[in-house]
Amino acid sequence: MLKLIIFDMDGVIIDSEYMGFGLLQRFVNELKTFDEPISLQQFSSVVGRSYQDLFLAIKQLSQSPLSVEEIGERLLNYDKDYWENLDYLAIFRQDIRHIIHFAKANNIKLAVASSADRKHIERILTLTQIREHFDFIMSGKELVKSKPDPTIYQKVLAHFNLNSDQVIAIEDSEHGIASAKGAGLKVIAYEETRILIDQSKADFKGKDMNAILTILQSLHFAN
Repeated sequence: MLKLIIFDMDGVIIDSEYMGFGLLQRFVNELKTFDEPISLQQFSSVVGRSYQDLFLAIKQLSQSPLSVEEIGERLLNYDKDYWENLDYLAIFRQDIRHIIHFAKANNIKLAVASSADRKHIERILTLTQIREHFDFIMSGKELVKSKPDPTIYQKVLAHFNLNSDQVIAIEDSEHGIASAKGAGLKVIAYEETRILIDQSKADFKGKDMNAILTILQSLHFAN
């Protein structure tokens, strides 16, 4: 019987991972110091990383002489306007409401564990009018280490005082899946076919929120 469902945000609650991926490709290609193209596989390897890990990965990919700090500052300025003006309702996965309804009907708590900063998480949940349904939010930016480190999920478990076998995570990226698995959780991967993401470590995969709901129902009523 499930007592808690933990959602990642980018790539799960909102379909933003692919958009961010395109922005990242353009940024790195403008920054790189060589002519050879960077492969899709190389770009895909950075999806789902914490900001600090992402900045370091960009430096390695681009072979830029800039410091990690300078790259981070440039990236945040590069896509700031894009994210601030994005129509998040257009990329909101509306069918999550079916999962929310199922959870509330069965006394299952809901949480978000995201590498994004808390202000951004709160903004998205409020804009999509689902904030009131979530019992807890954990931002990886408030931790020394974020995904793929398991701390973010361990913090959520500790908050609810639950064992890992009572909880399931919904993730999309390789690093997010690794983070949840490292905390002992079972994971449902929201399938992503547009980016080369290794989701093989997930326990289950769902092509959309309705498919994920079916998995959640079968797990909850299994015993």
